[in-house]
Amino acid sequence: MKDIFQVINILEQEIDDYNFTKEELEIISTKSDLYKEILSYTNNIETIIENKEIIFIILDTVDKDVANVLSKNLILLEIYQKKNIVDTSEYEKVLKNIKKIILDLTKRSSTLETRKKELLLKKTKNKEHIKKFKNILAKIKYKQYISISLVKYLEEFFVEKSYPEIEQIKLLEIINIYNRYIYERVHRLPFTYKNDVLDMLSFGFEVIEDNDIDYNSEIAKKVEFYFEQLKYQLSLKEYLTELKNIIDNENDLKLFYILMIKKIQEEILEKINFIKSKEFYADLEIKKEIIRDYQSLIKFYAFFREEYFKLKDKDDQKVEINDIKVIFAVDKNGKSYFLKDFKKINYEYLDRLFELLTALLKNTLTNRQIEGFTSQYKEFRKLKDDQIRIVIKQIEPKLYCILGCGIKKSNDGRVLYNLLCSRDYPKNKNEINDLLEKSDSVLEEITKFVNENRRKGNR
Repeated sequence: MKDIFQVINILEQEIDDYNFTKEELEIISTKSDLYKEILSYTNNIETIIENKEIIFIILDTVDKDVANVLSKNLILLEIYQKKNIVDTSEYEKVLKNIKKIILDLTKRSSTLETRKKELLLKKTKNKEHIKKFKNILAKIKYKQYISISLVKYLEEFFVEKSYPEIEQIKLLEIINIYNRYIYERVHRLPFTYKNDVLDMLSFGFEVIEDNDIDYNSEIAKKVEFYFEQLKYQLSLKEYLTELKNIIDNENDLKLFYILMIKKIQEEILEKINFIKSKEFYADLEIKKEIIRDYQSLIKFYAFFREEYFKLKDKDDQKVEINDIKVIFAVDKNGKSYFLKDFKKINYEYLDRLFELLTALLKNTLTNRQIEGFTSQYKEFRKLKDDQIRIVIKQIEPKLYCILGCGIKKSNDGRVLYNLLCSRDYPKNKNEINDLLEKSDSVLEEITKFVNENRRKGNR
């Protein structure tokens, strides 16, 4: 029941503020009365001189500096008067100073009186609150039920204090949970109430993105269809089996999971926005329905998240292909497509592209770095690292033809794949053998280009 401390802290703070207001009011009232008494002796200069001793005694209590300044000016005034120097500029200056001091005291008195009225109003207004708050705190301290009338009183107080609606709902739900706890404690029942509303109000989205996966509109359509089927599922295990029979490509399955998770998150957000409204929160039947839907969506979210990360864990497993050989497809002039593509790519990508090619040659590729196509390019495969792509064609079990490379500019990479997969590759033995003989020299040129331009990129 640690959440109830949020309510306790609010009520204790209000009580502390009230006590501080009382103390400040006492101080301000005393000061205001003193200033009023001082001003009662300042109708004119003669009255001031006549009552200067009492004025100094009181003024010395509230402001020693002003008392000293007034005393000096009154002494000068009396000196000038005794010498009968009535019309001199010095006399007028002293008189002006005294009048200014009295005016300042009048303004201070007025300010204090205004503040006194504000504090008195605040104290009177909060006096009833404080009684109720102390009552509620006592109930919490002694593990007693908070009555409906007191809960309603708190709700009105939260509105009066202009708490954001979501904060009001959160606090009311904390009180609701507390009361359920007390009820079940009194009746010796196990406390089984779930904090679903609080979970909803604090729900945060986990953003799952994977740049190695290409977008597929067909998979996106399947997400829409299978999302609608979720609500009818009695067995998620059977649902998953059906799904894997339809989507047999693991990368497409990962994309399906990511899109499904995003779809579920959108639905969760909708339910959360409902519960954030006091109109829906206060309607118990609607509230139950929203929470029930939320619980189902959370279960589905956890299910797809777990399946996605199962596949992600497999990505680090090594692809077992030994004794790999590669050839490079060439254009009509006998120039390597890959080398031409490679030289056009920004320096920042060269190292990673080269590492991807080297991983193929050294048999260190992982599942995440190699993938097949599910579209019209099913005969090809792609090597990938973030937005980097290399398209290859398997000629023999351990022989691959590299058609080219590039950087995927958009989410689906369609333009890049249309270009790379449309290139010719050798189909007869003589062409293949001829390119095998040239393969080492192409690799040397690639290595040389990387070493030279790596230095340029680091300058």
